[in-house]
Amino acid sequence: MPRKSEKYSVVGKRQPRLDGVLKATGRAEFTDDVVLPGTLHGKIVRSPISYGKIRNIDTSKAEKLPGVRAVITHKDTGGLMSGPDKLLLCEDTVYHFGDEVAAVAAVDVDIAAEAAGLIKVEYEPMKPLLSMEEATAEGAPVLHDFLTDNYADEVVMNFGDVDKAFAESDHIRIDEYTIQPTHSAFTEHHTVLADHSLPDRLTVWTPIQGSSIIKSTMAQRLGLSDSNVRIMNLNTGGAFCGRGADKPHHYLAAILSRKAGRPVKIRCTSEEEFVVYRGGGKYNFRIKIGVKKDGTLTALEAEMLHDCGAYIETQFIMLRFVGFNFQTLYKLPAYRYRGRLVYTNNPPYFFHHGAGLVAKRFALDSQLNLIAQDLKMDPVEFRLKNAVDKDYTTLCGFHYATCGLKECIKKASKKANWKKKYEKLPSYRGIGIGCGMLRSGGKGMYDHDTSAVFIKLEEDGKAFLFTGLPDMGQGSHTAMAIIAAETLGIQAEDIKVVAGDTDSTPFDVGAISQRGTFTTGNATINACLDARKQLSKTAAEKFGVKPSAIVFRDRKVYPKGKPEKAVSFEDIVSATLHSEEGRYVMGRGFYNPPTKGSDLVTFEGNPSLAYSFGAQIAEVEVDPETGIVKLLRMTVAHDVGRAINPMAVEGQLDGQVYSGMGQTLTEECIMEDGLVMNPSLLDYKLPRAFEVPEIDHIIVETSDPYGPFGAKEVGQGPIQCTSQAIANAVSNAIGYPIKELPITPERVLRAIRERDKRSR
Repeated sequence: MPRKSEKYSVVGKRQPRLDGVLKATGRAEFTDDVVLPGTLHGKIVRSPISYGKIRNIDTSKAEKLPGVRAVITHKDTGGLMSGPDKLLLCEDTVYHFGDEVAAVAAVDVDIAAEAAGLIKVEYEPMKPLLSMEEATAEGAPVLHDFLTDNYADEVVMNFGDVDKAFAESDHIRIDEYTIQPTHSAFTEHHTVLADHSLPDRLTVWTPIQGSSIIKSTMAQRLGLSDSNVRIMNLNTGGAFCGRGADKPHHYLAAILSRKAGRPVKIRCTSEEEFVVYRGGGKYNFRIKIGVKKDGTLTALEAEMLHDCGAYIETQFIMLRFVGFNFQTLYKLPAYRYRGRLVYTNNPPYFFHHGAGLVAKRFALDSQLNLIAQDLKMDPVEFRLKNAVDKDYTTLCGFHYATCGLKECIKKASKKANWKKKYEKLPSYRGIGIGCGMLRSGGKGMYDHDTSAVFIKLEEDGKAFLFTGLPDMGQGSHTAMAIIAAETLGIQAEDIKVVAGDTDSTPFDVGAISQRGTFTTGNATINACLDARKQLSKTAAEKFGVKPSAIVFRDRKVYPKGKPEKAVSFEDIVSATLHSEEGRYVMGRGFYNPPTKGSDLVTFEGNPSLAYSFGAQIAEVEVDPETGIVKLLRMTVAHDVGRAINPMAVEGQLDGQVYSGMGQTLTEECIMEDGLVMNPSLLDYKLPRAFEVPEIDHIIVETSDPYGPFGAKEVGQGPIQCTSQAIANAVSNAIGYPIKELPITPERVLRAIRERDKRSR
């Protein structure tokens, strides 16, 4: 993407990842690489049934096995809860296959596994509820005795006069959509190393999206002060919404360590990954939309049921996300929503990559395509007619200071040659469009959304940037280095990012809600401005000008308008240290967006300052004999505000398309009796490298007034567009609507048969 100006010397340039060499050569450290003296290995005893009573637990044989150093059951945990409705270790009832019952620690993995197998648990199986239909049927047994039914949570939103709007509509359409359970498919298994050998000190190494969050939560639940818990988050091999909170194995490792007096490591096996992952559960949507004859949207009503599995944990977030985001892309006069979580005896779910909104985007944008067909309108023109604009405020109060949605639609459709291809492709070739948006951080879970950053300057002009923001592969640390370099007037390679240790790095909510570039980026600017202010004093004295007249650029420092007088950045840093004051330059800064979370009753508010937008166009080919869908090409446009690093933006777009095509075409946890029947990355079907289509990138810049150098998110925003673009392309190719994900060959053939049946 050509730059529009040379306003910036670092921002907007293509910068390879600073940690690329370490990652590529295998020298980057992950949790499983850490070895502490005397480390024990832990194993968890899990329920082999989906639902039942625990009649007895006999640990005697395990405790006598040579090499075993600790065995724990519920009685050893003091009734500790690892979630709002979940005991860390089950006391008298197991609620899903894989529920934690006991744990052991031994001198090696094999002995730990043997000891776990020696723990004898007597179960009295009970009839499980394995579907939302069973759990919500009249007379269904209630799984948790603190409720009177199996609805774990419910959210109802009402904006405008929905009934009146439907009455005034010229056309109304109702459709239902289903999305099957999925897994986040991390490359790095869930792993934890805990050292609680000192009773008042706990250190935990684990891959996580927010170290500060898990630190506070674990401290509270284990009865420790925050300062006595240390979280070490080295590198993280993928997260995709699946590592945003503490999990039972974190606590089990800590308690085993405390009991044994030695560090304990627990590494989940491939099968365990499909129990602890907290991926996407099953979704059922019923959507009703009203429009005028000219295609103007008049009203939307949506109902959602989501299988949250055996425990609610943090799934309530998803109910609200979905409710808000039905109204964020297209202008709506009236909107009504009802979302409910349903307890079942399936493993607990949260949401897969895309914040739970991928399922909703698929359902809504698929139905919009059908409405466009009903009205004999081009799907692109239909979206452009209803798309939101800059300065638009949604019914619930989200305000768009910038909005490149229409620009994304126009540029993507032009580059994909939409007008020529739509309805004119060869038989069983199809083209489809999908649109999406997502916020750049925001409040809701917490009263604040704070990131803090420290920066210190060495005498040679190099800098160390300390941040609590983890990098899970998205390139956040390189982005922070670019932002810092631009602010200080040096280069990204002059900055070493230090992260992953809550004892030495400042507070950061973490890499959740696409907040990294926006929130931590602003904190980085503030820290660097603090450091630059200190340097400006030295430079101003040297040049005989006011500090405000000092320019920092290209590793040089000079008075504004007089680059010929420049001295090196290194010289100014050194002069500051060796001045009479002897100042060692350290900058500090934080950023907490001046917003408030949406009201808990009215659901009104503007929790974020910035929202990104995107549009994607998919081209597919369907084999009518096998039902196999081949994704040929994706044209991807995303409004990033400002591309801090265009190379990283393109990488994010590629990664989102890959993940999105997986969720759309192949990924599914096949469930039977509450058990995942394909619990490995060999059987859980991910796209292979040769199946990734040609991807055309279109970076749209709208220069957000609140973002660092105008930047907004490019985290999970692009994946908000992918599924519906592919689904609409498949529907276009076969001439029949697709209403279920993933779009497996079997479902495609079923749709073709139904099409043929109805055409007779």
